[in-house]
Amino acid sequence: MIRYRCSRCERPSDVTPDRWRCDCGAPLDLDFAAEPVDLDALPHRPANLWRWREALPLPGEVPGATLGGGGCPVVPDAIGGVEVHLVLDYVSATGSYKDRGAALLAAIASSLGVDELFDDTSGNAGIALAAHSARAGLRARVLVPEDAPEGLRRFAAGGGASVRGGGGGRGGAAAAALDEAASGAFYASHAWSPFFLHGTKTLAYAIAESLRWSLPGAIAVPCGNGGLVLGLDLGFREMRRHGVISRRPAIVAVQASACAPLRAAFLGGADEPLPVPEGKTVADGIRVGSPPRGAAALRAVRESGGSVESVDETEIAAAHDLLWSRGYAVEPTAAVAAALVAREGAALRARHGDLAVVLTGSGLKTSCG
Repeated sequence: MIRYRCSRCERPSDVTPDRWRCDCGAPLDLDFAAEPVDLDALPHRPANLWRWREALPLPGEVPGATLGGGGCPVVPDAIGGVEVHLVLDYVSATGSYKDRGAALLAAIASSLGVDELFDDTSGNAGIALAAHSARAGLRARVLVPEDAPEGLRRFAAGGGASVRGGGGGRGGAAAAALDEAASGAFYASHAWSPFFLHGTKTLAYAIAESLRWSLPGAIAVPCGNGGLVLGLDLGFREMRRHGVISRRPAIVAVQASACAPLRAAFLGGADEPLPVPEGKTVADGIRVGSPPRGAAALRAVRESGGSVESVDETEIAAAHDLLWSRGYAVEPTAAVAAALVAREGAALRARHGDLAVVLTGSGLKTSCG
């Protein structure tokens, strides 16, 4: 039986529709140990999230309803003259890595008998939640910042979700979500739910499988709430524990300079994110001033041998234009890791060796704004 376990006080609790954090206020982890994935069976399994079923905290039989969210292309290329593996995790049902977490959350909600779930998001998580909820026969509600891109709102609503604005920026939408959660509604939070992280960790398996179980020295990813950092860390730790990979890559988390609480903490040697204003940035998907799992993300980066970096608006725009000119139709948020490699690629390669860069979200949605 899968149970919650507090990330701070380690108090156990049952998985119920109204439980989304510990009574002490800390995020919840899962009391769950992944089994080794049957590598011999992989060639005969469909390329969807349930491909790595042994590693997933599923409550019973593997769900039938899915929109994919399994493998992703890994393309050899170069940025600023530095060779990299570009991980195209925007090639998915709704065009972002959030499909992975949303698929598992919808399956869990369905197993709990929930018929409606909600999240607060600037866009991609809400679009993914709308689509995967509809696929599972559930209703979704999405709370968005008042300055969320109009195109992303339309995509979420088009997927069947009820969309409404929260007061202010990301912080305002998060505050509105806490009010909703207090009413007992199922909070399918990409920032708080450990199930979302276990869905996201399948990207680690997808990258390893694409590279024939030989991983690069470092992997650079955009970072706001830190869900992708924590998901990759979970997956790489599991594969290393089971002997599937020989080493874990360093995780290089990249933030926008306009809103970089983890970068500030990393530089200052702090264990918790440092308070920062939610400055305006084109990388709105990582504009998170107070990430709930920030301490865990910092720990994961440090233990992997990685770092937290930041890039400014000019660098993000240049990387975005470069990627589009090379055929990678990404949103600005997805360009932040590439922006770091454009500036620091030679130093990163000298420090870590082979590099991978995750492109997290499709720009075809934002270009329709």
